[in-house]
Amino acid sequence: MPYGAIASAKIPFRLLLLPPLLLLFGGAAVWCGSADAQNSNGLSKAVSEQLVGAINDLARTLGQQLGERAAAANASTKTELFSPISIGSMLFLLLRAANRDTRHELLSVLQLEQFRKPGYGNIPKNFGRLLKEFTHDIAGKGILEQLPGWHAAGNCYPTMDGVDYEDDDDDKYLDEPIQPNVVQLANGIFLQRGLINSTNFVRLAKDLYQAQIEQVDFKEHPDVARATINHWVNESTRGRIEQILSDDLDASTQMVIANALYFKGTWETFFNEPQFTRAQPFFPDGEDQPSVPVPTMFAGGCFPYYASTELDARIMAFPYRNRTTSMYIILPNASNRGKLRQLQAKLSSTELDRLIGQMKMQKAIVQMPRMHVSNTYDLKTVLQQLGLRKLFDRTKNNLKLATTGSGKTEPSGQRVKKLYVSEMVHKIDLQVNERGTEGGAVTITAMERSLPPVNFRVRGPFLLAIRHDPTKMLLFYGAVFDPS
Repeated sequence: MPYGAIASAKIPFRLLLLPPLLLLFGGAAVWCGSADAQNSNGLSKAVSEQLVGAINDLARTLGQQLGERAAAANASTKTELFSPISIGSMLFLLLRAANRDTRHELLSVLQLEQFRKPGYGNIPKNFGRLLKEFTHDIAGKGILEQLPGWHAAGNCYPTMDGVDYEDDDDDKYLDEPIQPNVVQLANGIFLQRGLINSTNFVRLAKDLYQAQIEQVDFKEHPDVARATINHWVNESTRGRIEQILSDDLDASTQMVIANALYFKGTWETFFNEPQFTRAQPFFPDGEDQPSVPVPTMFAGGCFPYYASTELDARIMAFPYRNRTTSMYIILPNASNRGKLRQLQAKLSSTELDRLIGQMKMQKAIVQMPRMHVSNTYDLKTVLQQLGLRKLFDRTKNNLKLATTGSGKTEPSGQRVKKLYVSEMVHKIDLQVNERGTEGGAVTITAMERSLPPVNFRVRGPFLLAIRHDPTKMLLFYGAVFDPS
């Protein structure tokens, strides 16, 4: 991630985040291969908090699973970044379509067993509300009625020579207007043409999960079906990910569900121009071990910050314009792989929220690597290890969608196909680019004449969490061991 030489210029960072999640469904003949008081619409702050906590805790669990798999394979991974909101929205969509046993497994994996009780809370409406707040990127408190305390804080620059630099307008240094953050989360459901599906599910998917429903012909034209899905992913990620399917699907495929997230933001506090970025040592295994050179950027400014003696780590936030979304960097002291693994295990959703709640605005000098990460994960194996097995069992009828083929008889006289998830693929592309114009040395000058600021040098493994603060949902999360 770009952070470079101490800013003699103010340059906006652009962050492009695009993770598609793909589910291929198969079948035997097919290959799909009490909460707090709710209002009249079923909306509840307590239920919403539990859903957000489920996604964020799943992120920690998935991160630990990826680490354990790497250790078992005796592999040293560079990054383990993924998109919790992409994976979570897909699991909640499947939850609505799941039969009882599969639904119970999904709730267990999400640690939401309390929702097995009828009437406990309306998951679709509350998650749909959270998604709407997330994708509209509106500043201010939403259904959770809470924002980090540092959101309300002003700047921390001193007045120098009679000039209040807090009132300085960064935008006047730019050669073009600052664009607002762009957040686009899309679910795509691609059904075999002629497959009779649950109209209730389709309506819910469209209304609450913002899903696009499209019929394709896997059986006769699998190449066209693959091209259609890849085109949808390409469009949904604004061209950042051109395809998620490289091979034609099996002719017995009946349904594919894909998910894509696109996020583009500009930093609230700008960083240096690209020509000042330079190679600096980064220590994946600790500063007593060999280093690797990484492009490193430097910045000076006023950032949310907190040093935790309990966790033996520090956290700094880099807000995007509009202060709806922030990138949090959590850095163990004297960091190495082992320390980062231990920190990750401690950071539950509640602990992460508590840590963010203790942050205060601080003057800081920042040194941080620039990164471009592209990862692809087989989530099927990971989720099976977490106990989600029936969803992938070809002998079970796990999803209430199809009403043709062999299986038990519906009241209409039609038979239900045994739909199961054949594959679950998750792909991300995360890139931070810098651009800008000259000017803006005022901030650094003011800091140098005041008390020494925090020195936040990211030279070892760290956790990255890009969070939509009003909903607390994580766009991206994971360990970074080697950003080279």
